[in-house]
Amino acid sequence: MKKAILWLDDNIEPILIYIAYAAMAGLVFEQVVLRFLFKTQVAWSAGVAIYMFIWVTWLGAAYNVRKRAHLTFGEIRAQMSYGMQFVCLIIDALMWVSLAVVVIYYALDQIDLLQMNFAFVPGTSNLMQWWFYLIMPFGWGLIILRAVQNLWQDIAAFRRREPFKLNAHAMAE
Repeated sequence: MKKAILWLDDNIEPILIYIAYAAMAGLVFEQVVLRFLFKTQVAWSAGVAIYMFIWVTWLGAAYNVRKRAHLTFGEIRAQMSYGMQFVCLIIDALMWVSLAVVVIYYALDQIDLLQMNFAFVPGTSNLMQWWFYLIMPFGWGLIILRAVQNLWQDIAAFRRREPFKLNAHAMAE
């Protein structure tokens, strides 16, 4: 069970990103085929493709927090003392968590508003918009998790006086 949880922890974002990206690409491809070959279209697919892009964006943000691939001024930090690097990493984590709390708060408010108004995806009569907006608290919740995981690793490295993982290149994988 622990091995499965660790595997999921390592792979949840890439798997969900691939699924959302495949859905988005499939919907766009389907629309192109329908429009140019059959001179018709499905009214809702363009809107759903945009929502899938939003899913890819927020899941990608969480993945990049995990991999430390966001803008961190790594070259400048590498020149700092060990203690200052640690302080910057703590500030990073606090800023990610603070921003995430604000985004989640307002996202839940937006989701509640969409739910109360029975907002449907344009072109449908049964596909609720708020379902797609759930990615915002979910994605930013993952960002909190990843920021705290990174901070935990940084604290452990600081206690052992090991070098910090200052910046990873997401494209290296």
